[in-house]
Amino acid sequence: MTKLDSQAAPAATAESNPAESLRPKRRFLQSWRDHPVLSYYLLLVITWLLFAIGLITVFSAATIAALDQKSNPFLAFGKRSLIYLASLAVMFAASRIRAEIYKRLAWYLLGASWLLQALVFLPGFHGVTAGGNTNWLVIPGIGFSIQPSEFMKLALVIFLGAMLSDSRLRHKSTRNFPLYSIGGAAGGSIVLVMIGRDLGTAMVMSSLILVAFFIAGIRLRHLAIIVVCGAGLAAVGVMSSPSRRRRVFGFVDASTTDPTGVGYQRQHGLWSLATGGLTGVGPGASREKWSYLPEADTDYIFAILGEEFGLAGTFWVLTLFILLCLTLTRMMRRSTASFEVYTLAGIMGWFFSQAIINIGAVVGLLPIIGVPLPLISSGGSSMLSVMGAIGVALSFARHEPGAQEALQVRLRPVKRSLAILAGSSVKFSKSRRIKR
Repeated sequence: MTKLDSQAAPAATAESNPAESLRPKRRFLQSWRDHPVLSYYLLLVITWLLFAIGLITVFSAATIAALDQKSNPFLAFGKRSLIYLASLAVMFAASRIRAEIYKRLAWYLLGASWLLQALVFLPGFHGVTAGGNTNWLVIPGIGFSIQPSEFMKLALVIFLGAMLSDSRLRHKSTRNFPLYSIGGAAGGSIVLVMIGRDLGTAMVMSSLILVAFFIAGIRLRHLAIIVVCGAGLAAVGVMSSPSRRRRVFGFVDASTTDPTGVGYQRQHGLWSLATGGLTGVGPGASREKWSYLPEADTDYIFAILGEEFGLAGTFWVLTLFILLCLTLTRMMRRSTASFEVYTLAGIMGWFFSQAIINIGAVVGLLPIIGVPLPLISSGGSSMLSVMGAIGVALSFARHEPGAQEALQVRLRPVKRSLAILAGSSVKFSKSRRIKR
């Protein structure tokens, strides 16, 4: 073999075997996919994107409501901004708490949420009824109202994770106690919410319970009992409220629904989506938000989003929600702690079911039952509880195998830069004192 032939041999081998040239790319993709902090950063990025989209859309929709009430829209949004800042603080604080502490506090968190929900029905505690639901509690002195049932979702998710990870569930002789405890707590939470006639929240809670039970491997007959009981409670909730009954029956037979009565909100929501087209009319340019579409900044924020950002914007939001659920699924597969797995399953069931119920109602595939879109809709209690759940998931992601070490390595340059900046500022202040 000549010298030229020996030089051309490797090139010929590479050309004849294209898989060899693709191997470095595959290795890079595989290493990126298996990176220990991928879940952590995916959660952060997806949350920030949905949070920013919600902030922009709520400001656009809520501005008109403030003008309609003859108040300063920027001042009104400034008050809302306090809730957004508080929710970010809640997420950060929750992400710094270890999983063991959440597991230890599960009963206390659920008990506190039950107490808050019970206060709504007691005289003298300023329980507020809106939309046929009695689920708001006014905080005296500051004028803010909270919805305890939203915080009950987060408490119930942590409780389910703690109880389903109980080792006694794995043994026939000791299985009954944790099962009865879980069933009683879950059923009691739903009943408390249903007393206030909040069917939407009860459906979301039933969904997260069902998903957590399914992931935990609970027997199918027990899951069937949950489904039957949930369907029965839903039927009772529908029939016990005249307005809800009209909405559901109007959805079943849409041809007979009066577009100026029960079907008004649904019709204007569809018009809002149709007006947006492919790319939307532009941020802040929605027409339906001008007092045509009721609850434009809460239950029907997805319609305003579709009108201003078009089909592309709604597809982007749907993609982000799917990525959020896939990230939570990845965390469940990588986690070695059963408490984390079942808690993440409950969070995923919560976010997915709530998004499906909200978006399905807006596009006309489901009846309107008044459920906010997570991270997008206006609503302080919903935002605080959802960001708290994101913080819990971030806490679990921080302690995935190898994640803690990788995060510390990445933060070292930042800490070093901050230390240098702090040292230089101290030297600068000392030099100024000497000159004086």
